[in-house]
Amino acid sequence: MTQKEALKVLKMGKNVFLTGAAGSGKTHLLNQYIDFLKERGVEVAVTASTGIAATHIKGLTIHSWSGIGIKDTLTDYDLDFLEQKQYLYKRYEKTKVLIIDEISMLSSSVLDSINKVAKMFKRNNLPFGGMQVIFSGDFFQLPPIQRYNPETMSSNQAAPKIPFAFNSDAWANSDLHVCYLSEQFRQTDNKLLDILNSIRDQIQTDEINKTLSDRIIPIEDDEITKLFTHNANVDTYNQGKLDSIDIPGKTYKMSSKGKSNLVETLKKGCLVPENLVLKKGALVMFVKNNPAAGYINGTVGRIIDFDDSFPVVETKNGEKFTALPQSWSVEEGQKILAEITQVPLKLAWAVTIHKSQGMTLDRAYIDLSNSFVEGQGYVALSRIQTLDGLFLKGFNAKSLTIHNDVKTRDDDFRNISDEIFEKTKKITEKDFEKEHKAFLEKIDAKKFKVSDPEGNKLSTFQITKNFLKDKKSLDSIASERKLTVGTILSHIEKLLEEKAIKKEDFVYLKPSTKEFKEMYNEISEKIEEKEDKKLTPIFQSLNGKYTYEDIRFIKIFL
Repeated sequence: MTQKEALKVLKMGKNVFLTGAAGSGKTHLLNQYIDFLKERGVEVAVTASTGIAATHIKGLTIHSWSGIGIKDTLTDYDLDFLEQKQYLYKRYEKTKVLIIDEISMLSSSVLDSINKVAKMFKRNNLPFGGMQVIFSGDFFQLPPIQRYNPETMSSNQAAPKIPFAFNSDAWANSDLHVCYLSEQFRQTDNKLLDILNSIRDQIQTDEINKTLSDRIIPIEDDEITKLFTHNANVDTYNQGKLDSIDIPGKTYKMSSKGKSNLVETLKKGCLVPENLVLKKGALVMFVKNNPAAGYINGTVGRIIDFDDSFPVVETKNGEKFTALPQSWSVEEGQKILAEITQVPLKLAWAVTIHKSQGMTLDRAYIDLSNSFVEGQGYVALSRIQTLDGLFLKGFNAKSLTIHNDVKTRDDDFRNISDEIFEKTKKITEKDFEKEHKAFLEKIDAKKFKVSDPEGNKLSTFQITKNFLKDKKSLDSIASERKLTVGTILSHIEKLLEEKAIKKEDFVYLKPSTKEFKEMYNEISEKIEEKEDKKLTPIFQSLNGKYTYEDIRFIKIFL
């Protein structure tokens, strides 16, 4: 299922389990839907199972948002105590949509507890009190944290059954529509994709073992980030490498505002230290996505200079970025409850596999020889874009395993998603609009904002500009405005002509695929050749290979 198809299911108000392989665009789609809801004044609870995941989507941990805190299960006394909290009553009363990201790391007992609390506060016995619920994640990645240490167990002692969220009563009763995303936006190497898919299918062949064994390469290259399974030595390793650079460091202090408890949550969730010490020559990693600037979460480089006191980072490919301060926030509805600001870098000589989740790395040196839990190997290997970027210290049999329950349920999820896709294909545009409209009325959605804060009506170009500011895709802008992609491109052309936007404002629209690069080169070459820059002569010279929209799209970048 594509992102576009999954978004359609979400907009019909269905409860959804959004899943797919690492790099399939789950978080991107979530952010699209969150933007859609917020633009219409809908109260959406944006949460995740961990603090790190929550910072990626400007949300809270589900434990904090729901009110259950550190408890796995709730007694009647606990429920009575929670019911006295007026702020929780108000929170649940106004929330129409609940999103829980990284669902793989949430236990079944916690999900059942959240369901109980939601029903209680919403005064509604439907699952989660009648809110639309969206669970997002990939069960092939890290499982719920176990309350035991696998390394200290005897060989004949059976490990406790992992309490996956899909084993909960709440999951079973929520009529979840599975949207299994099939596109791949991270890996560009078919050999690596074959290995990752083989791990998901639990097919371990001699060829795969040989391919991985060939990547066991002794390496002393400090330009390559090392991923380790254990947390203990990562900070010590990074600090030791920084100390070996015998020059004074520059310190960047984090600033913050908002509720103190939420500020502390943000500090723990984001990967940047409160006092960040950097030196020229240090290997660093960006820990926040900024497509407009050109870097993403996981971009690695070395500090080569300081520009107006801010670090200049050069990647292995020679790209240079000035790391200006960025913000992480917790939002509820239209309000920013807390915000921290810091230079978005961390030392990158080493990082744990756990904290690498969500990152995209060009190259990494990975030690899987001490893997102790299913999914660790898959998470680590799926951070890399190509097999050439993978350097292994070693791997053990455990590192390539997936929990049997996950494999069995994944087959079910794929089948359900296929059924949902076939049903969705048969829905007419008229029936979709009817169901979509009914859902918007149910959640008290307002019309998309077409006025500024003073109530002045915005021009059609300004509305498009605001969509670009929110990093919406062309298809998404066209769909939500009920206009063609061609019309949206004409808006961009007009905004450029009037210098109301710069190319940097929409560079995020530019795909990084091989196919797009080929199209870009062919079309731009013809445009440069032609004295007449009108669309028709260029279209004809390309013998109809590309559409008029393709040509217009390329032209806005030239």
